[in-house]
Amino acid sequence: MNPALVETLKALGDPLRLRILALLGRSELAVGELAQVLGVAQPRVSHHLKLLRDCGLVRVRREGAWTFCALERPGDGRVGPGVLQALESLAEKDLRPTKGDILRLEKVLEARRQRSRAFFDAAAGRWESLEPRLKGSGLRHQALSFLVDPGKTLVDVGCGAGFMARVLAARAARVILVDHSPAMLEKARQALEGKVPARLEFRVGEVDALPLREGEAQGVFANLVLHHVPDLGKALAELVRVLDVGGTLVVSDLLPHQEEWLREEQADLRLGIDPEELAGHAERAGLEGVRYEEGADRIELRGKGGRTAELPLFLLGGRKASPGKGGKTKKKTGS
Repeated sequence: MNPALVETLKALGDPLRLRILALLGRSELAVGELAQVLGVAQPRVSHHLKLLRDCGLVRVRREGAWTFCALERPGDGRVGPGVLQALESLAEKDLRPTKGDILRLEKVLEARRQRSRAFFDAAAGRWESLEPRLKGSGLRHQALSFLVDPGKTLVDVGCGAGFMARVLAARAARVILVDHSPAMLEKARQALEGKVPARLEFRVGEVDALPLREGEAQGVFANLVLHHVPDLGKALAELVRVLDVGGTLVVSDLLPHQEEWLREEQADLRLGIDPEELAGHAERAGLEGVRYEEGADRIELRGKGGRTAELPLFLLGGRKASPGKGGKTKKKTGS
């Protein structure tokens, strides 16, 4: 008998560990957040997480002073894919969080969103002093090179003050600008309305709950927004959902870094993103021909007291595949 399988089955025999797995099936969580949802002391949660990690059911991601945990994915851990697939099936049918856990989880996730919304609503009035400064000239050009034959409707997700929407509007008949901050959307409206050739629509919404119909767009662009979202997998699935088959998704974001102050001052949830990890999420969400480029541009972020950080960016793009199709990731490192 497989010893690893025995240990895995033992780990599943504890009610608290089952609650942990049920919650992580909903969202990646910081250890402190998980303890808050469960109503259990953090050291006790950490103990159970270690057991689940040791048997290959949970993966851990450390960023600065924070530790995040999520369900292991089939093929990524030492547990056979059949066990993880069975666990996923259980999570959908029987391994569900309690009503109390769900309510507390929603409070934790909404607190994250509210913190980000509050930052951008407050920043809108002084955006000129906070707006990131692009160092280099390649971002807009490269973004458009990913958007081959973009079609009539493009979406700018996390549009902010409209930095990218202005460029997208030169290539499309219709641009939908989405942001979870009403104040930033109004900033974009003032900057763009009546000044670009495309028809513009402004919609309030979250990255993981976009106010668009399935297949409504031929191109979606998300610039410097995914490091603000709690669950990359769910965000990618939603970005792909609103694409028509053959439509293009382009993401621009920060590479991993160690500027911890951005978490506090600019409500960042992630200290950058590993493009290889993001590419995996993109393929699982239904993109094909996924490719990414690193380091062609840098961006300067500004904080309190004149503090700044100049950080490298990456671009990732792919096309929405027909059901059942997919492709391998191709990396191209920028200069």
